[in-house]
Amino acid sequence: MNLITLETVRQMMKRELGADSFVAGIVASVEVDPGIPTACIDADGHMKYNPEFVSEHVKTEQDLFCLVFHEILHPAFGHFVHKSDQISNIACDAIINALISQFYAKASGGGSLFERFYAVQGLESILRPNSKHRNSRYSYLYQHLYPKWQHHDVLSAGEVIQTLKMLVPQSASRPTLIGSHSGGSNHWKPEQLQGIGKEVGRKILGSSDCSGGMFDSLKKMIVEIIKTKRSIRQELLLNYSTRKRLDAFFCSEREMRRTTSPFPINPCRRDMVLLSADIWPGFFRNRQPELKNNREGIALFLDVSGSVNQSLPEICGLLARYRRNLRSVYQFSNAVAEITMDALMRGYVETTYGTDFNCVAQTILTEEFKRAVIITDGYAAMSEQNQTALHDAGVRILTILFGIHNNGKVLEPFGEVMNLNEITEGAIK
Repeated sequence: MNLITLETVRQMMKRELGADSFVAGIVASVEVDPGIPTACIDADGHMKYNPEFVSEHVKTEQDLFCLVFHEILHPAFGHFVHKSDQISNIACDAIINALISQFYAKASGGGSLFERFYAVQGLESILRPNSKHRNSRYSYLYQHLYPKWQHHDVLSAGEVIQTLKMLVPQSASRPTLIGSHSGGSNHWKPEQLQGIGKEVGRKILGSSDCSGGMFDSLKKMIVEIIKTKRSIRQELLLNYSTRKRLDAFFCSEREMRRTTSPFPINPCRRDMVLLSADIWPGFFRNRQPELKNNREGIALFLDVSGSVNQSLPEICGLLARYRRNLRSVYQFSNAVAEITMDALMRGYVETTYGTDFNCVAQTILTEEFKRAVIITDGYAAMSEQNQTALHDAGVRILTILFGIHNNGKVLEPFGEVMNLNEITEGAIK
């Protein structure tokens, strides 16, 4: 297929998506542009393509559908990515290609273009169907994109990005991606993004071609991206509120100190009373906030009893933000073992299985920590003796719960209990 025309694209899209399809009517013009690597579509519907790329890789109408639909989906997915880095783009392209290959299998020939363009092994293999992932570092992630059996655990799109960032070695070569990744998706209008989202959402939620439960993970990734859950104002307020609660615990605290000055910059109550009585104090005792340095630092305890692996990407993303505030990092199951932050960020986990908060309490008391963060699924016990000792020592604990089924009641008396998805959902998006 050496030449792509507007008529060819319109007829194909209407035939595959329906004459009244919002997505089918997006393309307004088609032109050749040797200056772009593959293809792109802007917010006005002007599609451009590289003739050499099309001549070499776009052999059938199914290949053309893969190319055009991939480009149309880019704005909705590009809008989702908070920071458009290379790994995030690869992750979003992997989800787009999996969506097209499986939910639009007939129209796309099962993702024929992606299968021909990308290699069956290595990093780029997650961008195509029918890859070979036996004993591959990407096999777990690939199973969620192209499932062969029902999954009991479900990944979000944000988790796919974070997981891929952890899996990809620094030395790994980056694949050439189909389409434009220059950030032009930000210029698309909200009504265009909503139109794309609604149509694709109806397709995947109403699809009868996929076995029940098998595609739950892929469906969640897509719906999470394309649906409008909150207004921008609501999203910002939620993120601000969550960050403020975390910062209040992790970061240095403020305390008020008094300074004297002949000027009433921020006078104390006594000076205000004197002024109200027409008495000039002479020197004002101004209240001034200053940062209180906490030399003790914060201890982190990560529950590695067996269920943490699926949440590790989110946890590492959270800890990267506050790693400067952490004094010591420990893993625990029914014993505590200290670990370096670098080892934890690489995903190193060593467990004896089981879970016990008593070993955590004893470490906090022995090392005389005043503040600690415990990341856990919450299913463990603590003796009354250790609870009393922590209370008497004035220890503050921030508990962060991961997993679908969790319970933080034992740790509630020592500080705030938050859910990991409550923290990471807004931050990753």
